[in-house]
Amino acid sequence: MDKKRIIFFGFGIMIILALIDWAGAKGIADILKTADWKYLLLAVFVYVLTIIALALRWKVLLSAIEINAPFRKVFKAVFVGMFFNNISPGAKGLGEFIRVYYLAKETKKPYGGITASVMMDRILDLVPVGFMMVAATLHTYSLGEKALTVLIVLLDLVMIGFTFLVISVLMSEEKADKVVWWIYRFYKKISPSGARQHLDGFKKIIEVTIPRFQGDFKKLERAKGGTTLAIGYSFAYWLLTIARYYLVFLAVGYPLNPQDITVVLVVGMVVGMFAIIPGGAGIVEAVNTAVFISLGINPELAVTGVLIERLISFWGPTLVGSFTVAELGSGEEMPLPAPDVSVLEEDGG
Repeated sequence: MDKKRIIFFGFGIMIILALIDWAGAKGIADILKTADWKYLLLAVFVYVLTIIALALRWKVLLSAIEINAPFRKVFKAVFVGMFFNNISPGAKGLGEFIRVYYLAKETKKPYGGITASVMMDRILDLVPVGFMMVAATLHTYSLGEKALTVLIVLLDLVMIGFTFLVISVLMSEEKADKVVWWIYRFYKKISPSGARQHLDGFKKIIEVTIPRFQGDFKKLERAKGGTTLAIGYSFAYWLLTIARYYLVFLAVGYPLNPQDITVVLVVGMVVGMFAIIPGGAGIVEAVNTAVFISLGINPELAVTGVLIERLISFWGPTLVGSFTVAELGSGEEMPLPAPDVSVLEEDGG
């Protein structure tokens, strides 16, 4: 991990420490002493199930475009992608890029088709997220939390607008080409020699991968059975995520209303997309705590529950993911991988 990321993570940890100090370290320690660890272990197990649901969703979409990747490799690619999402700021694009790269290398399948499956994977996730947005908005409105309701509506619009912007770019050959060259220029600033070495690879992306991606994406749109099953796995993922939050707060003696959890998930999801600190470390904890408190939960319980949940879903997997990535080679080279021309040429280039 580079120095800049380490500095940003340091800021995130400082925010968390300030949050603990604000809520009361002694009170949090007392809550942890009486926590029911059976529920916490169950929450960890549920987290693993959420990753399995993500892998199954992606595998269904890969199968729909005749990419038969072993489940073990798909699961590992999802986990590796999550690790890079956790150490990168913003809209989580790096993790998606890495999981495409990893699975293409492991299966010797073309980048275009795998990229199309990842994009459809993210788009179909908007179906349950859309339901959650509506549920969260109605819930906060029914509670009379007008400011929070307006905030959720604004955040919903931002996320929807951002998603459609990404789709419009990727489905337009001209716009997609411009984005690829922008990435190349960015890469060149970081590593001029590496950029020169892999110039042909970037040209292959424009000439071969993007057309293949757009064709396979349209094929996925027509695969109704596969997309329907993938949506089912998306709902399973979010229901399991809500269950994990519920189990964590049950462990500290505060059974939450699932609707409150939905509100926190919606707000935290959008804030995490635009956080400059990798993985939203510290920021997501602070925002989720603030939302829980606005919904009437005691500050000490809110901070304790949020910190435990983030330990399970963010800090723990990031640590484990670092060992997984170490097996793949240099962690410094992977964030900007050069396309494997031999793989790309399978597309007919």
